[in-house]
Amino acid sequence: MTGIKPTYGSVSRYGLVAYASSLDQIGPIGRNIDDCAALLSIISGPDERDGTCISDRPFDFGNSTAEKLDGIKIGLPRNYFGAGIDDDVKRTVLASAKEFEAAGAVVEEFDMPLMDYMVPAYYIIACAEASSNLSRYDGLKYGYRNRQAGTLSELYSRSRSEGFGLEVKRRIMLGSFVLSSGYYDAYYKKALKTRALIKDAYGKLFERFDMLLSPVAPTTAYKLGENIGDPLKMYMGDIYTVSVNLAGLPAVALPCGFDAQGLPIGLQLIGDSFGEATLVNAARVYQSRTVHHTKITGR
Repeated sequence: MTGIKPTYGSVSRYGLVAYASSLDQIGPIGRNIDDCAALLSIISGPDERDGTCISDRPFDFGNSTAEKLDGIKIGLPRNYFGAGIDDDVKRTVLASAKEFEAAGAVVEEFDMPLMDYMVPAYYIIACAEASSNLSRYDGLKYGYRNRQAGTLSELYSRSRSEGFGLEVKRRIMLGSFVLSSGYYDAYYKKALKTRALIKDAYGKLFERFDMLLSPVAPTTAYKLGENIGDPLKMYMGDIYTVSVNLAGLPAVALPCGFDAQGLPIGLQLIGDSFGEATLVNAARVYQSRTVHHTKITGR
């Protein structure tokens, strides 16, 4: 499957059940980049019911049939390919970089700044906002309601305990902790400062590059429930994608091959704010030269 994560504010969030309001971005998933682009051109644009929607008009991606990427400069973060990434993922994504070079793009390696702080900053901010957003689901105003509760306090406790899953409870508790008195400055405020540094770092990178290329995840899909007892390992699976949400930038995810077990591997193209057209064009060229997006499995 192919997907587009659009620039924050280009698609209205009206009607979305909020998780982390400053990070949530609605985007399409489809069979190929043309399907995604067509849907994004429909759902994007202004909406007076969403104050965070800053687009003045929908995207228009046209019907480009370009087969080359001459003049496009792509950054490849070398520190994304160190410890923690599967060999199959590393090999496949680097091979995809060669494919972009063959299409005329210039691929240049660089070191992604602040990499070690991206996941911690994301989860502190996301959990803090989630704890606030999900507080409304108390069994009284919204959400699941326990019918056996005898008091108001018991209604809140039972409804939230039974209505939320383990991971949701974990994130609410973490978010409540970092927002609590005595810990706000130590965690949440520092995470916001880190977020600002990450956004600034991306701004400087896009003075050098038209887009960045990275893996979507360091591994292919693990079995359902396999890492449920190790949340930190699951959180680290987001290491290549969460900074895009922190900075509010657009990205495109494309199938680029398969591992030894036949499981799909994805690459990610990250662009500057409202640079969706450049990303879509590059994705079209890549998919016109490859067949990974037409296959379900590598076997």
